[in-house]
Amino acid sequence: MELTKPPLAAAPESAPPKLARSLGVGGNVLITLSSISPASSVFILGGAALASFGTGVFWAFAIAGVVSILIAFCYADLASSYPVAGGDYSLVSRAIGPSFGVATFFINLISLPLILAVFGVGVADYLGVAIQGLSPVATGIVVVALATLTACFNIRTNAWLTGVFLFIEFAALALLTVLGLVHIERSPLTLLSLQFLDPSTNHLAPLTIAGLVIAVTQGIFAYNGYGGAVYFSEETKNATRAIAKAVLWSAIITILAEIVPLAAIILGASSLNGLFGAALPVEAFLTERSGSVISTIVLLAIALAIVNAIIAIALQAGRLLYTAARDNALPAVIARPLSRVTPRSHVPVTATVVMGAIGVLACLIPIDVLLTATGSTLAFTYLFIAVAALTNRRKPKPAGAYTMPLWPLPPALAVVALGAIFVISFSDPAQWTSLAISVGLVLAGFVYYSFYLRPRKATHLLLADASTDDDDDDDPARAETTGANR
Repeated sequence: MELTKPPLAAAPESAPPKLARSLGVGGNVLITLSSISPASSVFILGGAALASFGTGVFWAFAIAGVVSILIAFCYADLASSYPVAGGDYSLVSRAIGPSFGVATFFINLISLPLILAVFGVGVADYLGVAIQGLSPVATGIVVVALATLTACFNIRTNAWLTGVFLFIEFAALALLTVLGLVHIERSPLTLLSLQFLDPSTNHLAPLTIAGLVIAVTQGIFAYNGYGGAVYFSEETKNATRAIAKAVLWSAIITILAEIVPLAAIILGASSLNGLFGAALPVEAFLTERSGSVISTIVLLAIALAIVNAIIAIALQAGRLLYTAARDNALPAVIARPLSRVTPRSHVPVTATVVMGAIGVLACLIPIDVLLTATGSTLAFTYLFIAVAALTNRRKPKPAGAYTMPLWPLPPALAVVALGAIFVISFSDPAQWTSLAISVGLVLAGFVYYSFYLRPRKATHLLLADASTDDDDDDDPARAETTGANR
């Protein structure tokens, strides 16, 4: 009698590599602060605000800080419910619905590469103090390409690298603060006044309420980026609790790191007329109080800060595209390579390179077009996040998750503030093109969802959420979260 051997059991398929949880709260905050780049915000956005709104900058940035904290509460609350990579797109998709999420995806898919280009082209102005004759476009292409390559390293390496650059950046901000405080020329009560330099008379004049509101929008834009912590939810240990801390700490540190040096500059400038009338107010103050040599060194540090921001934004952009591909929000032939993670470094390299390549190409677009195209996208994104925080409270949250205080007051106030910004922006014809681009992106997202994704709703998001239901030892509540919200 012939004996037959039992068939061999099929070897279990190995699970595809995923993003690795190797960041603590501190590492996440380092990368998030790097994407915000408080120093470049003070020099570029803060300087422009001083020239346009004078002492009103202090009030404007203080009000913007309050609005930013309200939005940060919304991010923290949502991120605790949905500790999933992908940033605003992931949160809005799961809290409001996939149609709004896809609209948010379209906004960020365009705005993130364009922001890479804006920063890349702008860095030539600061490198130019040491290297004469730099082409902004060529510099932008090289810097964005190198930053994208760096973003393909593992996340811990990028956290350490951005942390070193961030230390240099905060040293520059500390220097500005010290220079202002050791050369105080006027009473601190000056900060409470609302005066700007009237170009028609070249004298200080009262700032209107409309001018203050516009200055607030600049402050909100200068603080933007603390929500970037959410992009690294699947790479942060104990994400259900840790991401909320990372968002809130990033917002608080950013607000203080920007408003304190700006206040010190206003108090320490020898002449407010001279400060507000300078082409580059912050650089003029720095040169006046420290000399040309120190000023050159600090401007080079700002160039490093901008490069650091490009690296951090490239990290976020790659994870946005990776998450959308994994969510089956893209056609399969495109999504398949974009949803892959390298087995060794656990990085979505293909998605990162694609977004970086778009950023490189965007460097060829004129800078004024880039600024116009990204001008109003932030307000729409924040509005969706605030609405998501308002509607999400009825859904279950995992044990130990962060819950915002005084709900629904923070998201409700944020919606009111953003509504006021939309009204003011719509009343200014100069903002119409920017608003039209943002509205077009939102509508394109809704159309794409309605005609392509909605017929495939049996796979969109659901399978992707199941794929994140893993045995995360550091975050035992995660499986409960994803399961409860499907």
